[in-house]
Amino acid sequence: MAYVGSPFEFDIFISYSHGGDDGQGRGYLQPWSAAFVQELDRELRSDPRFRQSLRIFLDSNQRGSGVDPMAALTEQLKTDIGAAALLVVLMSPDYLTSAWCKDEREWWLARQAAAGLQTDERVAVIRMWPTADPWPPAFADSRGQPLVGFQFHTHGEPVRPLGWTEMPGPFQSDFRKALLPIVGRLYQALDAMKARADAQRRAQEEAARLANAGGQIIYLQGRSDHAPEWQRVMTELGDSGFAVLPDCPDTVESDPQKLAAMQENRVRTISGCDALLVIGTDDTRALDADLVTVGRLDRQSARARSNRLLPCGLLNIVGDAIATQARKTLTRAVQADWIDATRSPWAPAVQQWLASKSQQAGL
Repeated sequence: MAYVGSPFEFDIFISYSHGGDDGQGRGYLQPWSAAFVQELDRELRSDPRFRQSLRIFLDSNQRGSGVDPMAALTEQLKTDIGAAALLVVLMSPDYLTSAWCKDEREWWLARQAAAGLQTDERVAVIRMWPTADPWPPAFADSRGQPLVGFQFHTHGEPVRPLGWTEMPGPFQSDFRKALLPIVGRLYQALDAMKARADAQRRAQEEAARLANAGGQIIYLQGRSDHAPEWQRVMTELGDSGFAVLPDCPDTVESDPQKLAAMQENRVRTISGCDALLVIGTDDTRALDADLVTVGRLDRQSARARSNRLLPCGLLNIVGDAIATQARKTLTRAVQADWIDATRSPWAPAVQQWLASKSQQAGL
């Protein structure tokens, strides 16, 4: 498994042109490119976080040092290329004219598009040789200007990639000084992609839980002066296969310290739940306060702690008495949904609501 993790099999795919055949079965650029990749890999793995898990895909590892640039990509090669989180390009005039490199680039881009993934800040261009021809659109910004990339060649004549005369190494300080900024940016990009991938996996797992036919943990918000209603709702939810927290409604408090402690406990409990339901009784002042305090503020705090979706619903158990336009507007404003619970059995409506939230989460 790659450092970034699913849905990626590789962290980095490195694409480069071997250049023309040197008469010995190798391209003119291949020895330097292979040496560069080896040093890049070594530097990346110097960080203990990446030492064991980093996976770099280099297609020459699969097809040997010699390559026919007109050969068709195999299905496995296409899959492996597209399964890389980052694309690193060793840019040269040969790269821009290579049909093989064009195929690699297009297959990587196509896989990202098919998965609905943006490619911004996921492409690193190493300028190993100056180029005169236009770059592909994928390597340009919104104005059509080429990415800045990382300059990795000499300034004087004749121009050569850094370390060209030192192959296969050891490389001197100019090579290593130019390599470290690349490594630093790749670290940042890999960490960003890992965070996105982790968030996507959590969202998918949460959506799967919401879609289950029961078993979800629901935080049921009610007040002690409406304990009979809270108990009735809790019992019907439990009988329908849901787990309900907490084990009693909130006590009515006026002491600021007790209120603060109650709110902290509530946020901690909500953080471990799959959804939040606010009981809609005819105590409209309490209902509106709970929608704002619990349905919005406490839920936002719980979401920040748990990274969960935590959908919120207003469970209307009294009917039209609370179904005013102003309250429906407030419910939408706090991003809660209106659920009719005036007729039993109403628990299936809760299950349907959770299933709809699962679909919205992209399961």
